[in-house]
Amino acid sequence: MAETSPSATTPPKLPPLPIESVNDFPDRLSPMLVKELRQGLRTSTFVILFLVLQGLLAIVLLVTTPIATAEGSLSGTVGEVVSKIVFCIYALGILVVQPLRGISAVTTEIRQNTIDLMVLTRLSAWRIVYGKWLSIVGQSALIAFAILPYLILRYSFGGMQLFAELVLMAYLFFISGTLTAITVGLSATGSVLLRGLVVVGGSAVMMGYIFFGLHRQIPEFVEILSFTRSDQSLTALAILAIAVYASYFFLEVGTTAIAPTSENRATRKRLLGLTIMVGSYLLLHAVDPALALTSALIIAGCISLDLFSERAKFPSVICRRFLRMGPLGRASGRLLYPGWATGSLFFLTMSLVLFLLIFLTNPDPRNYTYAAIGLGTLAFPAALIQLFARDSSNRFSLYLTLLLLCFVLTAILSELYRVVPEKLLLWVFSFIPAVLLPIAGQSASSPDQSTVLLVSAIITGIYLLIILGGSLPRMAALSKLETEALEDLDAQDLAEVGPDH
Repeated sequence: MAETSPSATTPPKLPPLPIESVNDFPDRLSPMLVKELRQGLRTSTFVILFLVLQGLLAIVLLVTTPIATAEGSLSGTVGEVVSKIVFCIYALGILVVQPLRGISAVTTEIRQNTIDLMVLTRLSAWRIVYGKWLSIVGQSALIAFAILPYLILRYSFGGMQLFAELVLMAYLFFISGTLTAITVGLSATGSVLLRGLVVVGGSAVMMGYIFFGLHRQIPEFVEILSFTRSDQSLTALAILAIAVYASYFFLEVGTTAIAPTSENRATRKRLLGLTIMVGSYLLLHAVDPALALTSALIIAGCISLDLFSERAKFPSVICRRFLRMGPLGRASGRLLYPGWATGSLFFLTMSLVLFLLIFLTNPDPRNYTYAAIGLGTLAFPAALIQLFARDSSNRFSLYLTLLLLCFVLTAILSELYRVVPEKLLLWVFSFIPAVLLPIAGQSASSPDQSTVLLVSAIITGIYLLIILGGSLPRMAALSKLETEALEDLDAQDLAEVGPDH
């Protein structure tokens, strides 16, 4: 039936009310984000968490407000206690519960075989992973905005640095986004053991820190985030930049796990990671050289997770962009092609860059020792994989599990060394370079300093030789791939020239 036009007796159709135009998500948002938000906001996990946090904070304010009113001179002290309670409850929600929701984000789609269906709707692998992460972060933002009024009400108690505490609240939100990116990225690895370690170990450590450490450090964090000292402000901004990079990196890990092999995501990850490592080192070196080296090794650890675990086989189409740049592109491809074989060469290059930074800024032998220990610790799991599990189908989970076991063993041996200071215990396990950290931390005049540097350098060099030796067959196969790519490029050029001749 045709639509009737307005007449003298039929009033024209009025535009919809403003409230009716916001009853759904706008079309500009990613369909993956809309799907995940609709499902996530209805889950019992989010609803229960939201209501429990609201109830706990309401009870805290109802109990403390009469006390602060009756004890006028102590209202500032009561306000500080309220701030600590609010931040601990807030941190428990967005640093523990919300990130844990991402541990099954991608693996659920893999288990239900829905990834291919999403790809058919022109959703790329990045948009799938990014949409899942953004959905959980959006729900965390809703929790943050819901808790914000309680923090502002605490302002009436006095003794509050409003700006600094609001910045701390935002800072914890950014850290929550990083932790969520880690769990979402790891959810695509397919390792039940690895996800179990993250759920049990990671959540236990974070809850222990929140209950027993965070409330003591809140005044220190508030002082740092008040931005009254340039060195503290620079450190806070650098750590925030590293957290942003870690978020991107782990989202790329999840994307690479489900992306087709014809998609080259390795080049950008490696170049960006190397840039962030150099930039963070130079930025923090003016503030704290030890922190600069630590941050560089942490970023190198993130890069190594990807370098030693990428799929070795990829189609020749990836080589075309490099071959178009001539000999320079062919040479750079040995460092930037996907796969753990080229990743081994890139790790060697990254190690040389780090040692060059130390040489140019602070050539203290102890810094060389710490760098050799850190890089050797990162190379040790990769060397084990080359020797005993070269053809493993899930190198990422295996590498990360071995690395975590190295850290656990190092912590146990360091604690034993603190109780029973017997250096022989550490020298026996020196094949794990991180075990030598207690000896390396002694005074510079200690006779063991040169020995630790020599041993860590030799062990790291041995591991690098094992890794590079295992990657040689894969590197030899690159020439064949480049030949195929050149043939495809020649055929493509002939097809383009053909109609004109």
